[in-house]
Amino acid sequence: MLLQIRNYICREGVVSTQQLTREFRLELSALQPMLDIWVSKGAIRKCQEKTSCQSACFKCRTPPEYYQYIN
Repeated sequence: MLLQIRNYICREGVVSTQQLTREFRLELSALQPMLDIWVSKGAIRKCQEKTSCQSACFKCRTPPEYYQYIN
């Protein structure tokens, strides 16, 4: 699973935690430790948050974090 997550981020360039939780059908609480491993190894980094989607639906409980492949 760790390699699949890294490869997905590599392929997409920059991804949100929402994209990752949907793609891998994981809860954020299960995904975050795996992202932390790749951050500590220097394979990915947390990016600046993008601006919100400007939607008025308010479906996002917490703003997503973004990660970028750096190797």
